[in-house]
Amino acid sequence: MRSLVLSCDDELLIALRMSGFEGKFCRDEEELRANFLEGVKNKEIGIILLGEEDFTKLREEILKVKSKPRSPLIVTVPGREGFKEKDFIMKYVREAIGLKLDR
Repeated sequence: MRSLVLSCDDELLIALRMSGFEGKFCRDEEELRANFLEGVKNKEIGIILLGEEDFTKLREEILKVKSKPRSPLIVTVPGREGFKEKDFIMKYVREAIGLKLDR
């Protein structure tokens, strides 16, 4: 099983490549979307890592992929300052399971 990093942020991509991950730099949203869908179709890819900004660009496609029985694990990596969206995890859980959780 392999991992794949897709990013429009060259710094994130370089850092994760130095950690041993394979990665593709995407110049724009269309290239990011095409590489994401290609990665999902590849049966060897088990984990796809995306930056937070890239995740927001592909939110609809990611939620469609996660609803399928066989899909890779999709991981969102924060930027330098951490997650921009402060309630990111709770919002993600609500979207994934359809429940609102109290803190």
